[in-house]
Amino acid sequence: MTKTSIPGTPESTISPGPSNLRRKADEELHPSRSSKKARTRVSYSCGECHRRKQKCDRQVPCSHCVARKVPELCKAYTPGKTDQDIHLRIQRLEKIIEAALPQYWTSSSLNPSHDSNGHLRQQTPGADDDTRSQPDDEDPSGGFFETGKWYGTSASSIVSAPVVLQKLQNMVDANAHADGRTAARVASDEQLNAAIAQPEAKRELSLTIEPSPADKLKALVVECGVPAHKLPELLQEVPPRNLSDKLIDFYFGSINWTRYPISEKDFRTCYASIHEITILNPNDVRFLPLLFVVLAISARMAPDNIAGDVETRRLTSSRYYWASRRSLLIAAAIQPDCLEMVLTRLLSARFLILDRKMTECWSQLGAAVRTAQALGLHRDSHAPTISATQAEYRRRIWSYLYHADRAYALVLGRPSAINDDYTSARPPINVDDDLSLSNTLSSPLPLTSPTGMTYIILRHALAAIMGRMVHHFQKVNSPSHYSDVLALDDELLRFMNSLPPHFSLEPDTSLDEKLPYVHAHRFLLVTEILYVRCNLHRPYLLRRLSSERYIRSRRACFECALLDHRIRKEYLGTAAREIRDPVASAYREFGSAMIAGIYLVLYPKGKHVEGMKTIIDTFLDNRQAAQSQLDDVTRREVRIIDFLKNKFFQVSIGQDSSPRSSDEKPHTDAQLLLGLHRASSSTGNVDSPPRLCSTSTVHVHAS
Repeated sequence: MTKTSIPGTPESTISPGPSNLRRKADEELHPSRSSKKARTRVSYSCGECHRRKQKCDRQVPCSHCVARKVPELCKAYTPGKTDQDIHLRIQRLEKIIEAALPQYWTSSSLNPSHDSNGHLRQQTPGADDDTRSQPDDEDPSGGFFETGKWYGTSASSIVSAPVVLQKLQNMVDANAHADGRTAARVASDEQLNAAIAQPEAKRELSLTIEPSPADKLKALVVECGVPAHKLPELLQEVPPRNLSDKLIDFYFGSINWTRYPISEKDFRTCYASIHEITILNPNDVRFLPLLFVVLAISARMAPDNIAGDVETRRLTSSRYYWASRRSLLIAAAIQPDCLEMVLTRLLSARFLILDRKMTECWSQLGAAVRTAQALGLHRDSHAPTISATQAEYRRRIWSYLYHADRAYALVLGRPSAINDDYTSARPPINVDDDLSLSNTLSSPLPLTSPTGMTYIILRHALAAIMGRMVHHFQKVNSPSHYSDVLALDDELLRFMNSLPPHFSLEPDTSLDEKLPYVHAHRFLLVTEILYVRCNLHRPYLLRRLSSERYIRSRRACFECALLDHRIRKEYLGTAAREIRDPVASAYREFGSAMIAGIYLVLYPKGKHVEGMKTIIDTFLDNRQAAQSQLDDVTRREVRIIDFLKNKFFQVSIGQDSSPRSSDEKPHTDAQLLLGLHRASSSTGNVDSPPRLCSTSTVHVHAS
């Protein structure tokens, strides 16, 4: 067999065979044949089949393009620089840019385009389109509302079935208008469309229909053994109209606007309907818990001419609180989750704080957060069923929970329940409290123009810093460093220095008379900042007293105690009693008094002794006047401060009787007193305690 060599190959040049010689001789005899070009190969495949090396049936569109759902791309293939080749080059460049510079990659290039008829047209898929994630695949943060409750994209099939069916319905509707479909496919789409579009099918495939509150109440009585007279009894626990009116008026006049304001208009509408009925409707049960907890807080804080003496107020408020708890159990059993339940649990936690039962409020706040997350308050919703006014009210309620969660976690030393990575709800906007004026939502005021929401917005920013502080103290899988504490302190100081003029440490008081809430909000915000900063540094207050490593923490604690006392004294001396009492915070005042007592024991000859003595004397005088009416927690606080005061006198007398050198360290007995395991044997200067003013902190105005 003769081997044929291809012209131009090494074999043909090195060892020409007989065939080559014969072809050369033939060309010499017939020179016209050599001028003819080789026959061009004609391709009958379309461009898509040619690119995939598939056999095309030469139809327009071909069966392969129809199966790939790209009939509009079925065009005849022409060798050379075709549109398909250019498109492939562009796709290759896009993939290179996407892999190398993902931060500059936008999803707009992956969005489907439209043809001249306005129909949806899909771009040509690349070789690895099936493995590349599309924008929808990369967004697991979306969610949906079903029967008023929020669910994430990872919800189980039985929960997400209605949403999946709705998406399938939309896909069928969109594909029904596409061109180039076969008759069999159109028929199957029409059958699926008709099957899904039937209301009966939708009802069967969706979640089970929620029974009415009346049905749930009936099942509660018949199946669960709840006495049928419980609802009438709860209605009878509402106080007489004249007393309840006074308590409600006092709440909205002196308490509501201080920390967690609720809608007075909505509350009074429901409150009026409760007094007009004789038989409680199951649909009205969800308002009863909120009514009782508002009455409980108001009775606890009301003056004597409204709710009686201290003991009467304590008993009355406790009775209203437990009526709220009982009605909440029934409301949660027969009513779906709602904003009223969130507010009830939040205000229940607030009442327990006022009742000096801080540890008991933890479960109530946790239930409020879970209920709010079930309602989707942690996501900034753009659902068409939620108006701008409702969305703003939902943001306000979430801001209340956000602050309470961080504040209680910091006070109790426990982890917070809200994670910023799972939250997209924006802070409230700076508008007046009346959300009925919807035109104000589109034009919020700057923070330099105080409104009832300015304090809430600033407190929301403070809560974010508090959350990072809680994370620092609660994390166990990574080491904690003192440098992290200093970084948090710097962030807190920057926040303090950036406060608007009417809320700063050296405030603009021009609006205090015109807007009384500005003075109270400033007092609440500044004292909370000082309390938070003190909590940040207090774990390092008694560490290594003989060294300078934690000197900044000691200075910060003593500085905050003096500042808190000065600001508290100024506010209590000018504010009216009905405004003064609801905003006072007993646990914050005790924190300052304890820091002052520690200072006196450590530095009995320090230059700020007089200011610290004033703090503890004020604390003891305010409580010893009503010693018989104090609760157990307050009595324990008084004993602690009194103990520190007595120890200060003992140390002072000892130093006066045996004067020491000026190179003395803090008194070593204080370390034994406060439970430290090692005493410092070195000496230092008593007259030079840690300086309270540093370049990175605000100035101290000791009294």
